[in-house]
Amino acid sequence: MPTITLDKKDILNMLGKKVSDAELKDRISMIGTDLESMDDKEIVGEVFPDRPDMLTAAGFAKALSSFMGIKTGLDHYKVNKGSFKVKVDKGVKKVRPHAVCAVVKNVKLNELIIQYLMQVQEKLHKTFGRDRRKLSIGVYDLDKIEFPLTYGVKSRNFKFIPLEMKKEMSVNEILENHPKGTDFAHLLKDFKDVPVWLDKNEKVLSMPPIINSEDTKVSVESKNLFIDVTGLDLKACEQALNILVTGFSERGADIYSVDVGGKSYPNLEPKKVKIDIDYVNKVLGLSLKEVKSYLEKMGYGYEKGIVKIPCYRTDVISQIDLVEDIAIAYGYENFDASISDFGGVAEENKFEEFRNKVCNILTGFGFLETNTYNLAKKDDQTKNMGISLKLVEIENALNEEYNVMRSWMIPCLLDVLRSNKHYEVPQKIFEAGNVFLPSEKVRLGLLLTNASASYTEARQILDSLFNSLGLVGKYKSVVHDSFISGRVARVSVNGKDIAYVGEINPKVLKNFSLENPVVGFELNLSELFEIS
Repeated sequence: MPTITLDKKDILNMLGKKVSDAELKDRISMIGTDLESMDDKEIVGEVFPDRPDMLTAAGFAKALSSFMGIKTGLDHYKVNKGSFKVKVDKGVKKVRPHAVCAVVKNVKLNELIIQYLMQVQEKLHKTFGRDRRKLSIGVYDLDKIEFPLTYGVKSRNFKFIPLEMKKEMSVNEILENHPKGTDFAHLLKDFKDVPVWLDKNEKVLSMPPIINSEDTKVSVESKNLFIDVTGLDLKACEQALNILVTGFSERGADIYSVDVGGKSYPNLEPKKVKIDIDYVNKVLGLSLKEVKSYLEKMGYGYEKGIVKIPCYRTDVISQIDLVEDIAIAYGYENFDASISDFGGVAEENKFEEFRNKVCNILTGFGFLETNTYNLAKKDDQTKNMGISLKLVEIENALNEEYNVMRSWMIPCLLDVLRSNKHYEVPQKIFEAGNVFLPSEKVRLGLLLTNASASYTEARQILDSLFNSLGLVGKYKSVVHDSFISGRVARVSVNGKDIAYVGEINPKVLKNFSLENPVVGFELNLSELFEIS
């Protein structure tokens, strides 16, 4: 979970109420945030990934204020109509297709708020933005920019002065030599041209998702800001923009709209979700007569069974998400701990018992268990693995990246390695989870990566697992395009094909931006349970 550091005095000022340390510690812990430490100067806490709005100091204070009953209910944010226009060139569609923007005026900046701004950008980039792959944020001094702006592309020979540098550098030089360039060059490696923001006079604002220009740098003297969010997922870009601008609004700034290719941003109107009090009581085991007070305590609006959801709440999709917040507002400490008087004796699910045994064995081998989404990226499941499959596709998917149900586990684990490739090897991970082709089954995927990972090492791990379960596997050399020819086998147990084991094809590794060899296996855990 992302950790944020907040100035205690600043948070108390935004609360607008004197609060004791004991109450502050208690309320922070009960709102769904892990409090790591608090002293006279700082509050350090972990924010759950589903609450990116609390990564801003203003968002954190807003949530806390509502939860403590200081200022409850839905906040309304005014968007003033701006005259700011952005032209979007067709060239960005292949590179980084989506852009949303806003202007924020009358901003009161100081070193602390600039520090906050850098922190929230970093945390949103890392978590919500999937390390800038899904989205990236740019913030600029508005008074150094002349509209209209252009969001377009330039060749790799194009030059500008990147942030914290004194001389011009070409795009290639930035990607090869600038610290941010070397960190994120992989995001642009497949593209001949790169995205850039330019003003009316060809002044460079930034090259997303890599680096801003030194010419439009924000300082404590800046009074007005231009904000852009670019990326691969339009909805996520809109949500990140809303988090940022509402944070400034909470501090008294004015928000202005920007016309981006004929569409106006930001949209700060609350979305609406129906809620049924009988459903709430059934899920929570309560007998609530009303839910309005609990919803307002969590910053929602409520009227006649309709809940108005703040524009910055990215985590609320259906009423079950509202039920969770009602439980928080009610107070987990107020729930009665009791044993059901329902007759009968429950037995542990035998398959879950088997699954836990397998996972414990692999943990004992030094592997780390992961937990990825059932939803997957279509290209990762097929094209990037060098195979074709008929997939279960999601109609009107909320996330443009995760648009199919996963058909196997190894691509999901490769995605985990891709996200963690900047960490030291060896990396040893596994996951037991559902797959959805041709029917729902439970598969176990395991991957190991290091400089010398080999087929033999993967087979030894699988043999050790079988041995721990009292089973024997038989190996037959096969061809599978996701693996290196001659280093992959089909594995059977008791005459039934149960697994593939092998060394991942270098072409696949390249598609996932991985440099070290990767080996592993995938087995049908449901069928292994039946025959064990």
